[in-house]
Amino acid sequence: MEDKDLTASHIRVDEERCVACRECMEICPQTRGAQYPVYEWGEEGMPQVANPESCIRCLSCELGCRARAITVEVEDDGSRRPDGDPRAEMKCRAIF
Repeated sequence: MEDKDLTASHIRVDEERCVACRECMEICPQTRGAQYPVYEWGEEGMPQVANPESCIRCLSCELGCRARAITVEVEDDGSRRPDGDPRAEMKCRAIF
């Protein structure tokens, strides 16, 4: 079984495209009211990826970003569900 580096961010925010609308933070089910939010508001007025391991790869942030500033890498095998983080897997099962 291949080990995955869960600390490496699979979410990229293009700060040149971002308009700081906060839509990504509002739409992400793993950010609103979450103990370990995927996104946090950065000091420079831009969203930052704070806990990439909490991401369930639902792509809601990427699809909801009106500036197309967010890119979420998905698994090559077609699976959109992460493995390894029990919190993310439980939330993913509850949502889908």
